[in-house]
Amino acid sequence: MSAPSILQKIYAQRAKDVELASTTPGTTPAELDTYLSMGLAPQLISFVDRLKQNPGSPPSVSLMAEIKRASPSKGPIAMTINPAVQALTYAQAGASTISVLTEPTWFKGSLLDMRLARQAIDNVPNRPAVLRKEFIFDKYQIAEARLWGADTVLLIVAMLTQEQLTSLYQYSLSLGMEPLVEVNNAKEMEVALGLGAKVIGVNNRNLHDFQVDMGTTSRLVEMVKESDVILCALSGISNSKDVQTYQNEGVRAVLIG
Repeated sequence: MSAPSILQKIYAQRAKDVELASTTPGTTPAELDTYLSMGLAPQLISFVDRLKQNPGSPPSVSLMAEIKRASPSKGPIAMTINPAVQALTYAQAGASTISVLTEPTWFKGSLLDMRLARQAIDNVPNRPAVLRKEFIFDKYQIAEARLWGADTVLLIVAMLTQEQLTSLYQYSLSLGMEPLVEVNNAKEMEVALGLGAKVIGVNNRNLHDFQVDMGTTSRLVEMVKESDVILCALSGISNSKDVQTYQNEGVRAVLIG
């Protein structure tokens, strides 16, 4: 038997984390549903609309700026980062979306990081959308995201069955959030398009071995050119040349951080 991939290890740990949270008094699924039904979740903005609000003709590429303390591939990155200060800096710099890692074991993130990031930008005119960057496999995590201030969530095709993906996508829509659907190859792109996703992110990093191939996004652009899908390039982008290459190919947003 082969050793589990990094993605499989993360999935297994998050399953334990979600089980613990969902059985803790005060944060059970039924209680989250009650909080949502009481209207306690912060006000949403449209993730799709916010990504489209860029000046220029043709429009410039939208910036999705990330708050991340660590990663499995790089280890510690910015362990002392203040998510509220960083989110405000990103917003004032013109980011369309702020992505906040909430996975605690490998990325050292938390829901509190996301909530503080959201609160810090609440009064910014035309604020960025807030993305919960997480390994989501359960509706519970989407309910958490909505209550803690996210405008959108990440759904990773590589870690979900078709049934799971469809169910989670529809549940997110029911809470008013259009998800960012992540793919890494043509087969996964076909799944995302069949789902009806409006925003698709191509991860240049393979989540099974965490190797980066900057050509991944370029190879998949043609699959969405005749659609209204907003295509985003995720991971490995380190300079303006990368951004310009993707913009020339028709990519509408890039994730940096």
